[in-house]
Amino acid sequence: MAGVQNGFSCPAQRILYGSCYSGLTPSSGRPWPCVHVLTCFVQEAVINLRQLRYFTRIVEAGSITRAARQLYVAQPAVGSQMRLLEEELGVTLLERHSRGVRTTPAGDLLYRKALSILQDLESARRDVMALADVKPESLVFGVTPSIANVLGSSLLVHARETLPSVHLSLVEQMSYALAGAVERGDVDLALAYDVSDFPELRSIELLQEELVFVASPRTSSWMFGAGAVSITLKEAVSHPLVLAEGRDPLRKLIEAQARRLGYPFNVAFEASSNSMMKGIIAHGGAAGILPRGSVMAELQSGEFEMRRIVSPVMCRVMYLIERVGRQPLRTEFDIRQFIAAMVDRFVLEQGDLIHSRQAGALA
Repeated sequence: MAGVQNGFSCPAQRILYGSCYSGLTPSSGRPWPCVHVLTCFVQEAVINLRQLRYFTRIVEAGSITRAARQLYVAQPAVGSQMRLLEEELGVTLLERHSRGVRTTPAGDLLYRKALSILQDLESARRDVMALADVKPESLVFGVTPSIANVLGSSLLVHARETLPSVHLSLVEQMSYALAGAVERGDVDLALAYDVSDFPELRSIELLQEELVFVASPRTSSWMFGAGAVSITLKEAVSHPLVLAEGRDPLRKLIEAQARRLGYPFNVAFEASSNSMMKGIIAHGGAAGILPRGSVMAELQSGEFEMRRIVSPVMCRVMYLIERVGRQPLRTEFDIRQFIAAMVDRFVLEQGDLIHSRQAGALA
């Protein structure tokens, strides 16, 4: 048949033939067609690409826990996939020890093979997209500093792996700045707080996040009292506070709640960024009412102390926002799934400080 080479009728098929699993050959030394190799994998052991990606990430991270965080997947799910992989292959791939995991000889072999397979698939994907002249879609995605602080820099790495045909630019700003950027069209989608009243924005409520009272140990003894684990809102707003400027949704939320309850409100400092607020708190000049995510490192190091606010509990609402009339991308479903995985990871990290999680809101 004219135009058929190696049994394949189109250039894209020939690329896959030459790229997929090119390192796996039968005893004859001739390369197996990609489809035949995949069939052998399915028949002999049910190994899927997710398991290979999880496995390589675990080996590189040296820990299932760290790998799960980098993958934005719950640790039990990652551990379960590894158990299934070991059961299918009938060998032990990972040895557990006090600091994490290390590969067995079989695991070391699979790691090298898995890297080759994943690299070949990525190369095939790029070649096919280039052949079809498929242009990567661009997405400017915004998050607040506290969300970025919780999810970490691996957010972009995860995006590259799960959204290979999307060029993602990440913007980190305060909620009110993100809302303005989305309204202007400078940002396509964003995770922001308490911004549902912007008329030009479409917002989807995702969850409620509890706020906490934060101070330096230098001043916390008189603010909290010995052994205190909580503080009332009335006590919290009576202390000198550092807050964002007046248009910030968090500032508006705190002021509105204090006014509603008739509590005196003591704003000692205004700051335009999280880093400025944390600097003032660290010097003992004031306390803050903040999301825990924005001060996680300082809490872990002991630089700050935290108390939960009670009577009443203070919560803010996280929304996914976009401009009204925004046209969805070709990969919009995959983008929403990626954002849902981000939010799931955020919920897992924040634990019982998350309330009213709207499961399925991004479906």
